[in-house]
Parts: sequence; structure tokens; C-alpha cells
Amino acid sequence: MPSVLVTGAGRGIGRTITEHMAGRGWDVYAGARSESHLSELKQIPNVHPVRLDITDKSDIAALPAHLPAALDGVVNNAGIVVSGPVEGLSIDDLTRQLDVNVVAQIAVTQAVLPKIREARGRMVFISSTSGLYTTPGTGAYNASKYAIESLGDALRIELRPWKIRVSLIEPGPIATALWGEALAEHDRMVASLRDEHRQLYSSQLAGTRKLLGRLKKMTADPQKVAKAVDHALTARRPKRRYLLDASSHLQRALFTVTPAAITDVALAAATTSK
Repeated sequence: MPSVLVTGAGRGIGRTITEHMAGRGWDVYAGARSESHLSELKQIPNVHPVRLDITDKSDIAALPAHLPAALDGVVNNAGIVVSGPVEGLSIDDLTRQLDVNVVAQIAVTQAVLPKIREARGRMVFISSTSGLYTTPGTGAYNASKYAIESLGDALRIELRPWKIRVSLIEPGPIATALWGEALAEHDRMVASLRDEHRQLYSSQLAGTRKLLGRLKKMTADPQKVAKAVDHALTARRPKRRYLLDASSHLQRALFTVTPAAITDVALAAATTSK
């Protein structure tokens, strides 16, 4: 039975991937932090819960002992979103964004690579369309996904001698609790800003909130991500990148061919309330 480690498996996209791959007969080693999530995961056939905070060095050090000698895949899924205008970001929040979404992903990857190499397995990173173009108010999150895109590309080439395939999944908005809480999180971010920055960026903050409301109605089924991960782990020729819908393909094409001066104007208009 093939095996895969999924990080951030307790909820959202990670939970969907875990259930999907377990249903396909894979042994899924499901990394999660909370006791309740670990308990829930234990009830799913073929799922082996692993206590894993990807930012905890002791959890990373202990991770290999919880996994089989040869691991057929790893899905680096765990992540967070830090939003807000760059000027208003606390350095602690920016550091946390990069620690979780970039540094910790590579820590997991390094920890399991000997087992992946043993199995000539696969490596999957859950990136985002936010790693293809940047929007105002999400610069920290965009930066983390740009970084994962770059590191995934480097790994794909560096690991060629061992025939280890590396894929990047690039979803747009997905119907998970993260998007369900998007407006509340935006309001908390605004409340945490200094008065000066709240006033300076008031029109952008209001515009971004309206845009979030529209995007929330356009979220896609997380099963689309799970099916892309399935293909990346099992296909004879997995894709290097997976865009999941026509809208994402169109957005990437438009950002590729449209001059930056025009996209700047369009994004400013979309995220500014008059």
C-alpha cells in the first residue's frame, strides 16, 4: 500500500486530501496540531495521525520516526494567511507568515527526503494563484507563495537524478473554513492596525473587504485540489504545475500578457472603495 504524509491535515484542504487519498487505498500519515483533529483523523480508515506543528523543531526532529522507511509522497499543505498593507504589517506577523508558509515547508521536506528518495516518491506543494501575481493587501501571503514556487522549481531540478517528481498545486479561492472566516479575519486585521495606517489606507481596506465578499461567493470545491494532488502522486507523468479551473488559467494569461501599468490600475480600482 503506498504511503503519503499530508501536513495541515486537521481541517480544510488538508483534511479533504487526507480523506481522498485514504479512500484511494493509500496509507496517509496525517499531520495535525490539535488533539481534537488528531482524534477525528484516527477514526478514518488508512489514516495514521501524527502530532505535527511544522514550526516546532522538536516535532520535525521526531517526524521520521512516525513514518515508514520508504515514503511514496509528501504533500506540504499547512499554511496561514497574514493580510494587511505592507506598511502596517508587524515584523512579527511577517516573520510568522514566512516561517509557516516557507521555512517550515522546507524543514518538513528536508526531514522526509531520505524516505522519499528510498521510494523514488513524489513531492507536492500546495501553492496558490497568489504565487503567480500580487494583489494589494496580501503582499506577505503573496511573498510566501512566490517563495514556494521558486523553491519547488529548484527542488524539481535538483532531485532529477533520483527521479523524484515535484509538483505545485495552484488553487484560487477554495470553499474551506479559511475563506468562510475571511471577512471576520479582515475585520480583525483592520482593528489591529495603528490608527494612522487605518486612516491612510481606509479606502483600500474598505475596497478589499468588498472584493473578499465577492470572491467568497466564487470559492471552488476542495475536491478539485484533492484530485490534482491525486494526479500529482499517481500519474506516470505528473504536471509541474496544476491550475484548477478556467478562471485561474485566464487570470494567469492576462497577467502574463498585460503590461504592469494596466494591471496596476485594474487592481487598484478593484481594491479601492470610492
